[in-house]
Amino acid sequence: MPERASLTGAWSGAYRYPGDLRPETVFNAQIEEVGGAFTGSLQEPNVHRLGPGGVVTSDIEGVRAGNAVAFTKFYDGSGGMSHAIRYEGTANAALTRIDGVWAIPRDISGTFFMVRDDEGEEAQAERAEAFSEGRG
Repeated sequence: MPERASLTGAWSGAYRYPGDLRPETVFNAQIEEVGGAFTGSLQEPNVHRLGPGGVVTSDIEGVRAGNAVAFTKFYDGSGGMSHAIRYEGTANAALTRIDGVWAIPRDISGTFFMVRDDEGEEAQAERAEAFSEGRG
């Protein structure tokens, strides 16, 4: 598998609460990274049922410096949630997995992981180039 230059792509993962206080929550994310800064969106099931709807959505903004990843998730009000959560973690060398911690300051924190669901834009571009040159 080739090394990746960015976090751009589709991801899935889960976050956990300390002491299994609440159930593990899975999520899907779409990330676009340019020059170490990234934005994206997340979707997760509405396990807290603070508001209507089966899916909770949020936006993320963050930075990556080498393998260090930090971002803030901003809930958009869906599912009755509109607070922000800080995530900090470490990506593996291939940029296919991130492990770390999340925190709501002065409230609660836990752990998270996320794994790449796609091949990333670099691999897709290489395949498209090979196809257009008659190699694919």
